[in-house]
Amino acid sequence: MEITKVETVPYGIPVRNFADAYTGFTQSNAVLIKIHTDEGYIGIGEACTWEPKFYGETLESINSIILKYAVPRIIGEDAFNINRIMQIMDRNLARITCVKEGIDLALHDLVGKRLNIPVYKLLGGKFRDKVPVASEIGIDTPQVMAESAQNVLKMGIKVIKIKGSDDMNLDIHRIKAVREAVGSDAELRLDPNAAWDTMGTIRVMRAIEDCNLQLLEQPIPTWDFKGMAHIRRNITVPLMADESIWTPQDAIKLHDYEAVDLLNLKIAKTCGLHLAKKIEAVAEAVGMPCIAGTELEPGVSAVAKIHLAASMRIHPIASEFTELTQVDGSILTEPLKAVDGCLAVPEGPGFGVEIDDDALREYAIDLSRES
Repeated sequence: MEITKVETVPYGIPVRNFADAYTGFTQSNAVLIKIHTDEGYIGIGEACTWEPKFYGETLESINSIILKYAVPRIIGEDAFNINRIMQIMDRNLARITCVKEGIDLALHDLVGKRLNIPVYKLLGGKFRDKVPVASEIGIDTPQVMAESAQNVLKMGIKVIKIKGSDDMNLDIHRIKAVREAVGSDAELRLDPNAAWDTMGTIRVMRAIEDCNLQLLEQPIPTWDFKGMAHIRRNITVPLMADESIWTPQDAIKLHDYEAVDLLNLKIAKTCGLHLAKKIEAVAEAVGMPCIAGTELEPGVSAVAKIHLAASMRIHPIASEFTELTQVDGSILTEPLKAVDGCLAVPEGPGFGVEIDDDALREYAIDLSRES
């Protein structure tokens, strides 16, 4: 099944005023990728362009690199050889994980369609038919964040992740306000997105012990494994890595430092599904559970996360799908919707979803005009 052509469609869907410790957002952007083959099959992938401050990739750079550098190297390749194609990407394109995510997802969708099986079967099968979901609430005043948490509960999602900021004292008030607003009806997580320091984190966690958090995620910078280990020894809730986990080697280092209890795998960071499964395998071997994390994926990439989470053997808590509550629109003919706090695993070929071409045209971004 030879790759003959690759198309890209940059697009963006409005976001309901979401902010984290990096920046604020009004739109979730992505590059939709279509890989064509000589047998007539088309695989659909998506490269998310969330937070250039974090990933170093933009809508323009992703689209250009795919067309000018990735496509010439994969034309003529057998689409079944996902291992080989991703190795070609790694050898020729350093880092740029979002670009690789898009290629990886399109290949998985393509092979699934060709074999007439869901993507989760390409990942080794599924352990669950439904994936429990969590949603984030962005940084705002304590009152607004409390209201946001209540709105998430009204949507049937009962696991909420509170975003932290560089103002740790105000964050204490925010967390307490959210807990008071939701009572015992929700599990609460906390994610300062590496904006805190080691001793400040311990102080804050002691101040909010009565809020009964489910976990704390990556309070300090990516590189500070010793700091994470110190925090882990001095708090009473599990510690989860996000910014520190990109590769299987990172999983080994986090384990060796005894730095965390579990891992948040984001497919924009793991270059898609192929590497994500390798990281999960290493994590399982050393006893660290994983979940699928969110980058407010606007379309196909959100569906890919369902397949990934369904295929995880150890998946003790909800994976994160903030896109369900914050992204205001969809390019899917049947938009994702949580029922009883869960997303059903699609059973159709590939990712098991179809693109609404009219919606895609509505949200498409003309980069020639943007520039």
